[in-house]
Amino acid sequence: MRDLHRRARTRALRRVGARAATIGAALLVVLVVLGGASAAAAAPAARGEPAARGEPAARGEPAAGEAPAADADGPLPGGFPADGLRVDRASILAGGPSRDGIASVDAPRFADVAEAARWARGEHAIVGVEIGGDARAYPVHLLEHHQVVNDRFGPARVVVTYDPLIDVARAYRVSEPEDAAADQGRFGVSGLIHRCNFLLYDRLDDSLWTQFEGLALTGARSGERLQPIPVRVETLRRWERRHPGTRVLRPPDSRRIDYRYSRYTSYWVSDDVPFPVDHVDARIHPKELVLGARVGERTRAYLATVIERRGGRIVDELEGRKIRVEWDASSGTFSFEAPDDVELTSAFWFAWKSFHPDTELWNVRFEPGDEASLRP
Repeated sequence: MRDLHRRARTRALRRVGARAATIGAALLVVLVVLGGASAAAAAPAARGEPAARGEPAARGEPAAGEAPAADADGPLPGGFPADGLRVDRASILAGGPSRDGIASVDAPRFADVAEAARWARGEHAIVGVEIGGDARAYPVHLLEHHQVVNDRFGPARVVVTYDPLIDVARAYRVSEPEDAAADQGRFGVSGLIHRCNFLLYDRLDDSLWTQFEGLALTGARSGERLQPIPVRVETLRRWERRHPGTRVLRPPDSRRIDYRYSRYTSYWVSDDVPFPVDHVDARIHPKELVLGARVGERTRAYLATVIERRGGRIVDELEGRKIRVEWDASSGTFSFEAPDDVELTSAFWFAWKSFHPDTELWNVRFEPGDEASLRP
């Protein structure tokens, strides 16, 4: 196996170990390694797990990975209207769970870090959002089960999202509706997939929006984008050092969901990308973790493998902006410092490449035979 592929799998196993530490169960890692893909195939497609392609879904939905056999001019899977559709309808697929089969968090509650130690320790990965001095941490092992949190920072309406299939966190500002009373739980999980990325839907008009780009694919606002809010995916310990007064999301539904268990462990260590994506570059393992940088129309990807080879820390410049990146192998997270106009995204390689086909690669060259090599 090529060096980048081998190292990507090693880091994925480290992530499994870090997430397994949520329950202190190292046996989970052993089971993932021994069970491999067979365990993933045997598991049911519940609470957002990527279902096997062709597997029947519940309540008469199309099988995961399949488009409906309906009229080409009819509604999309899940009954969503296709008005204003700006992509090929065949690219919008049923993901397994039906509409709201993955329950969004519509009334989030928070605790201080000391109290949150019962469910989120310092080494755990979180999605950090700060607006106007109000800092909040959303533990990734909670977001895996919900994917969407409808929140408010004072008067600002915000939707915080995480997609386990592409390992991307995003937050967006949400416009104020005419009827504010109707805005409780504005966005939900549609159950649909586009380019292996889940689609949100606006409960006010059933319009569909991409999680990665915040782009409306249907409805009266088709083609519009939600206003992005910077996020960080890093350890709670590091986030708390940045924001000492941060609050931490409480487990939203601990009576029904065991948040100590993740259905994505075998997915992280597999080579499988369960849904079609554009612009595949198989020279790098699809689950290689990258930090993608964007300044204007120029993009660059920093591979965790390369940064690890360089001692875990690097400094680069993109369009005159200095970018400092640190890779934490124990938690599988990046930390960074960059000007505000640099958009930075932690993601799986296949996802970053799919949405940014012209991306540059920092300090990677390819030799004949399509094997990736690292520059000295």
